[in-house]
Amino acid sequence: MKNITLMLAVILLTTLNSFAQFKISGRVQNHKRPDSLVLNIPFVYGYYSENDIKIPIDGTGNFNFTVPVKSQKFATLRYKNKMSTLLLSEGKSLSILMDSTGMITSFDGNAAEENKILYRADLNGIPFFLQGDYKNNPYAQLSAPELQEKLVKPWFKIRDENIERVWASKLSVHDKKLIAAEITYQAYGELSYFAHGVIYTNKKLVNEFSWAIYDNLKPDPEIFPAGPWYYYYAGDYINYLDSKIFADYGPDDERSKAPFLNTYHISLDSAMTLVKQYGNSYIHWFLIRQYFTKNVAEQYLAQSIWKECRDKDFSRVKPLMHDFILNFPNSPNLDLLQDKVNKLEVLYKQNESNKDIHVFDGYDKVNSIYEVVNSFKGKVIYLDVWGTWCGPCKKELSYNPQLKQHFKDKDIVFVYLDMDENSKDAEWRKFIKINGLTGIHLRKNNPEIQQFWEELLPGKKERLYPSYFIFDKTGKLVQADTKQPSDGAVLYTELEKYL
Repeated sequence: MKNITLMLAVILLTTLNSFAQFKISGRVQNHKRPDSLVLNIPFVYGYYSENDIKIPIDGTGNFNFTVPVKSQKFATLRYKNKMSTLLLSEGKSLSILMDSTGMITSFDGNAAEENKILYRADLNGIPFFLQGDYKNNPYAQLSAPELQEKLVKPWFKIRDENIERVWASKLSVHDKKLIAAEITYQAYGELSYFAHGVIYTNKKLVNEFSWAIYDNLKPDPEIFPAGPWYYYYAGDYINYLDSKIFADYGPDDERSKAPFLNTYHISLDSAMTLVKQYGNSYIHWFLIRQYFTKNVAEQYLAQSIWKECRDKDFSRVKPLMHDFILNFPNSPNLDLLQDKVNKLEVLYKQNESNKDIHVFDGYDKVNSIYEVVNSFKGKVIYLDVWGTWCGPCKKELSYNPQLKQHFKDKDIVFVYLDMDENSKDAEWRKFIKINGLTGIHLRKNNPEIQQFWEELLPGKKERLYPSYFIFDKTGKLVQADTKQPSDGAVLYTELEKYL
């Protein structure tokens, strides 16, 4: 009897495990050497290389891979710069045939229908109004009414045709709702990107264009759990609320205080204090928990913590993690997030006494970048002007290990000029230690750094973070506003000219 019970338990466990998998297989035509596909499965949303899974392709072009999935997930399949959205469902399988460019030419398996529909919807494609050079985008010259006729209506027609194909399919009602919602939120997301990435300089037009879309929309998802595009939509909805407040006046205008209080449910001064203390990610979470369901808020906050841990910004992680534990003590994401936070603490302790991370002596009294540069005559200086608050700056910092490895044991010094307020001094010091930023560091507040900018880019009003500069071995500025670490070999070639 015991043996029978044990056997049944093993069978049950095997069955359960088989349904916690998604099998993908297929062939790349005319493929003659080993290679790989990349499957990116987001934590909640966003495309980050940490979430990549490599799927080997053998010398004849065949691949066969089992993906562990605990729940239904949208993922991105990448090959030859061609990106396609897939829906991974537990216990299902998908077999695809690809040509040598990465185009999928056929689908088979019990996950074929939903993925064929998604492929045709092309959620990773470039919409017609975002193609070409953004500076010369023809739609940027149109008025708000013209944009509705020539851009929004044709775009929504494409959206509606894609959704009609979903509802005409033989998929389950749940899968129809899920895919239709993802197509819907992708349509809004691309319009938002157009507003804030193409016509952003015309604030009045951005507001007219965005409000015509968002005024009649609601924050709640059409289905939950929601796909990645919904969470982009949630962030865009928060930006929409902000734009309603500051349409005619800025945050320093007294007239903004009443509508701000009505939207944020705290005073403008209190909100600005939260931003200064904890960053924009915290104030976004503050709004998300007021305007969205608790389930959505949990996922959004979990993603925010995951991203800040990825960026190794402990000052922003700490308040978010405090709120997560307070609001979602039984979340299945809690252990994973706590583990990431703990790893940041370990990194800080490991680098706390790292002598290669050097804060320039008396940096607070330094009034010229040349006081630092002249201390290292005989060496090339690569200067990084950045801020802990700056997302693009932190993204570029992730390319520093490769850069420094390339120039290991060469006569080059990496100098980091940070712009953060004096109240952020301790957080800045902790940030550079957690991130293991070897090199020479100094910090200036916004008024103080302006004279440094005048030395680096005299007379130029546009001062961007991050920016990069090269000084030769004599201490002369030889490359102003030069290449950034992510440019890789192009930057390396520039630096090598002066070694």
